[in-house]
Amino acid sequence: MNDEVELLTEKYISAVESAIGELTLGKPGPEAATIKIEPVIDAANRYLTDAQYYLNTGKKATALASVSYAEGLLDALKIMGFVTFEWKRIG
Repeated sequence: MNDEVELLTEKYISAVESAIGELTLGKPGPEAATIKIEPVIDAANRYLTDAQYYLNTGKKATALASVSYAEGLLDALKIMGFVTFEWKRIG
């Protein structure tokens, strides 16, 4: 089970790194003019860094949780049209 968590975490980390690397700002509607996108992207980056740290220190479940937070933030931004990117298949 622990090896499975590690493998899944590594795949998620790779997918989030790829998404952040290709991320471009979208064109949200005027109702989003006051939304600050950069702090959310920064938080996703920090969760990604945390995930890498926890994976390297053997805290695999915490690493998976951290990278999942990063993925969720990016998904939310994408769903709202604030950013564009494509998820890399992790299968």
